[in-house]
Amino acid sequence: MIAFRDFSSARFGRPEGIDRALVEANEWLLRTGIKPLNIETLTHFSGGGMANLVSSDVGLRVWYQVAADAGAVR
Repeated sequence: MIAFRDFSSARFGRPEGIDRALVEANEWLLRTGIKPLNIETLTHFSGGGMANLVSSDVGLRVWYQVAADAGAVR
């Protein structure tokens, strides 16, 4: 089975940059010993129409494998 965990680039509702999410993800991976299957950048799009579309990176998603009976590691 696979699972994922998200790491936000915001703290207390205020954006701090994607580096914050990267630090937290790396610390979690080291602490748990999990080997990621894939890591995605989570992006938020806003604006009024395709011409005015603005994107911002809001975090990271780490996909990993878990045993069928173990459930997700948090």
